[in-house]
Amino acid sequence: MKNFSSFLGANTPQGFVSFFDELYNPYQNSRAYIIKGGPGTGKSTFMKKLADECDRRGFDTERVYCSSDPSSLDGVIVPALHVAVGDGTAPHVMEPKFPGASENIINAGDFWDKKALYDHAEEIRALTLENSLHHRRSARYLAAAGSINDETLRLSGEYIDRDKLEGFALRLASRELPKIKNAPPGKKSKRFISAISPKGLIFLDKSIEENCTRIIGIEDEYSPASSLLADRLGELAVARGYDVIFCHCPMKPKMPCEHIIIPGANLAFVTLKSTHRIEVPVDRIIHSCRFFTDGYKTGVATYRMNRRLITELTREAVISLKRAKEVHDRLEKIYSAAMNFDALNAYGDRLTADILSAHVHT
Repeated sequence: MKNFSSFLGANTPQGFVSFFDELYNPYQNSRAYIIKGGPGTGKSTFMKKLADECDRRGFDTERVYCSSDPSSLDGVIVPALHVAVGDGTAPHVMEPKFPGASENIINAGDFWDKKALYDHAEEIRALTLENSLHHRRSARYLAAAGSINDETLRLSGEYIDRDKLEGFALRLASRELPKIKNAPPGKKSKRFISAISPKGLIFLDKSIEENCTRIIGIEDEYSPASSLLADRLGELAVARGYDVIFCHCPMKPKMPCEHIIIPGANLAFVTLKSTHRIEVPVDRIIHSCRFFTDGYKTGVATYRMNRRLITELTREAVISLKRAKEVHDRLEKIYSAAMNFDALNAYGDRLTADILSAHVHT
């Protein structure tokens, strides 16, 4: 995937949901570097520098952004090198399964002044607890919004003609996704390309535009029809030999996906609704209303009222995430002041050279 951006963690009605097990496969010939350290200790900066150097040398990279701070990276994946680097601290704690064989630990704590941090111990504790408080408050607002959203999906889902949707999916797949001759089933992967963040609702639609020559939109404001269709098309694509990225919705992360990206077909199917209007050209729009029975229209007033409530609750969740980010920024200043960045940067440069040199020997 060229210049692909994603999230592997999301703020959701179920709390923080992590897909960080998708960062790398420890059972295959891959190398992972798990970074441990506090806020402001240079984790994201190191990953940005590594990603930039990979770009400069012509390696495609996937940048994994942080949903609680979309300007920071949580991970970098370099498929050609079979390498991944990830932030292994809470809330997406990662531990090695095969230490030294598949994973290595990078300890940012080796480069901080322990006494300086000890001198700020009370402030660090207070700010960390305050940060957690804001995140819990945000999660409660999202839980309320998610409950209302679930009710909308339940009500509208009763009027979906599933046989009609299945027939449409089969015809569309036959036309858009010809079976790859003699190919085994494709690989599945999971991502978020949207996030509820301190900056509001973020949708990484540029990732789709840069990796797909065709984008088909599925217009669906209130119902689960788009997710059912996208998920079914994804399964059909996998059966036909295509690798598929199943992109889930932060508001319903454990339900069928909201979008799919099929790099081998240069094709994406993207759900379109008021919360994320794609800013890139769409080749075709499928209107989900074609899959509904007439009874669907009787609930439109309820769906609209629920949408207003969800919007307001999500807005309050974002405000809490902003406050959490402000507290996190204060923590970062404390840790940054205690760091020996000259030594850390020199170590980072050596590590980057080591990671890239492995390509020469493969």
